[in-house]
Amino acid sequence: MWFRNLRIYTLADDFQLTDDLEAALSEQQFKPCGRTELASFGWSSPFGSRSEVLFHKIGDSYLFCARKEEKVLPASVVNAQLEEQIEAVEAEQGRRVVGKEKQSLKEDLVHRLLPQAFTRFKLTWGMLDMQHRIVVVDASASNQAEDFLGLLRGSLGSLPVKPWFSDNPTELYFTKWLKDGALPGDFEFGEEAELRDLDQEGGIIRCKNHELTSPEILAHLEHGKQITKLALIWSERLSMVMEQDMAMKRFKPTDRLLDEQDKLVDASAEEKIDADFALLSGELRELYPQLVSLFNEQISVD
Repeated sequence: MWFRNLRIYTLADDFQLTDDLEAALSEQQFKPCGRTELASFGWSSPFGSRSEVLFHKIGDSYLFCARKEEKVLPASVVNAQLEEQIEAVEAEQGRRVVGKEKQSLKEDLVHRLLPQAFTRFKLTWGMLDMQHRIVVVDASASNQAEDFLGLLRGSLGSLPVKPWFSDNPTELYFTKWLKDGALPGDFEFGEEAELRDLDQEGGIIRCKNHELTSPEILAHLEHGKQITKLALIWSERLSMVMEQDMAMKRFKPTDRLLDEQDKLVDASAEEKIDADFALLSGELRELYPQLVSLFNEQISVD
């Protein structure tokens, strides 16, 4: 259940969480797709299909799990059968099938094929931290995070959030830190970065398992490239790759943190989820203020 991606959103100061959260979530509980439905999206228990609990709470942190089911109809299959139908109509009636009629034939075909379609499922995890007043979504893409926020907003009636952002472009911070050869606070460089020319059509350099403060990287910076993705390690406990939009990818606990974690012997699935969330929420509670301080540092925009 450990989050692999972090997209952080800040809550408005006047937001208050409903007293009956379970009832609010149950209004949009996940239901499998009907025979003719393309997709279904709703809340699922963090503890799996055998549990009816729709959220998990530790202190002021709440864990949610959204489940999505989609019917998979390959476009090649739909288009091939549609072409056959169009050819049959045109041959029989001696006229062309175009525009709205063609679209109507396609919609009818999709409707007939849906009961035979394969299905795929996807879980999106998220958490609400009422101490720091943030929502954190485990989503690699912004639209997946927005779907999660939309579901939570629909359940709560209101969710005044905005993406956590920096006043200055993040690449200015990334580039300055590397030129300085050091990071503020308890952060240190990882071994991955992306460098881009300021020109939109300019070159892109991606490096992994590389010493980022090496003369080779610094030479690129001196010639005008900027850092647009940067691997960070926090307090020897967490590693991540931060992107321009302040999303964090490949968010992982380090070996040191895993060694410190209490090992549960013969733990149930529920106990493991509880332990993972306790570790995750506790680390994020300490990490988030330091991330904010990292990007509150005064920086020249020349």
